[in-house]
Amino acid sequence: MLKPAWVICLFLQICCFTNVIASIGDEAPFYNQCLIKYLKNHCQNNVTFNNPPPLSLSLLSWSCIEDCKYMCMWRTVDYFVSHGLRVPQFNGKWPFIRIFGFQEPASVLFSILNFYAHWVSYWKFKKKVNSKYPMFYVWTYFSLICLNGWFWSTIFHARDTDFTEVMDYSSAFAIVLTLLYCMLLRITYKHTKTFIILTCCYMSILYTHLTHLWSGAINYGYNMKFNVAIGFVTFVITMSWWYNVRRELSHAYLIGWFNILAVLSTLLEVLDFSPIFWIFDAHSLWHASTAPLTILIYRFITLDCLYLQTFYNKTILNMHHIN
Repeated sequence: MLKPAWVICLFLQICCFTNVIASIGDEAPFYNQCLIKYLKNHCQNNVTFNNPPPLSLSLLSWSCIEDCKYMCMWRTVDYFVSHGLRVPQFNGKWPFIRIFGFQEPASVLFSILNFYAHWVSYWKFKKKVNSKYPMFYVWTYFSLICLNGWFWSTIFHARDTDFTEVMDYSSAFAIVLTLLYCMLLRITYKHTKTFIILTCCYMSILYTHLTHLWSGAINYGYNMKFNVAIGFVTFVITMSWWYNVRRELSHAYLIGWFNILAVLSTLLEVLDFSPIFWIFDAHSLWHASTAPLTILIYRFITLDCLYLQTFYNKTILNMHHIN
């Protein structure tokens, strides 16, 4: 088990990172001259192409100016590299090869993989746990939130627009907050008053944060810090609960390992390097690392629901026996 002091330091360091938009590439004179030339030769206006674009660009609603920016981005990268300079970023992002019109193909692929993992795991969960089992609807709600999150992650990494960006950030925040909410409901199971209080707090935080996110009052950097803070609270609460019930619940180790591995995988977000083969960056590798964790969380919730069903059935039988 990780030492609490080390974990606290780790999360505080992650929280201190800010989202700095480095625009060396798009501010370079070479890039801007290229863009002026491409717009003049290929576009009727910022949206319309002189000649019909490939089907993949049309299906994903690429405008002419966006396509020109993509072309000039690679010309600028070649220019920088040929002059012995570092690979530049453009609008705060590394350059990626566009595949089938997808801006970040690796992140798209791994987001689909995570969606598939949740989809398959949930149906396996439903085969063993039905609606009469304790916590069934709580974890079903969690699964729906996760599926929604990975759907929008796929869309956002395929096409980065203002709308898809907000939907991705909103959905990611909902996943992090919902996991904390569900774990608190599990820890305080059968406490009706606590359930009401937790639900009111959850809905209030979710509504307030999403409203600010949609209004533009919260940027990516702040949203990321908020997600890390909530993840840290979830980690501390869940690991404390695991420590207290580890002898009573043999399956509790699953949620413990899920938390530890989730923290370690988050370290990939701290790394910052130009994409390997212009496809795989730190963020896409983080998405790749989260897919296997789905097995742990669903294994835990399945065994835990089965445990709660057995435990409370025994409690009822004992009460009848006493009476």
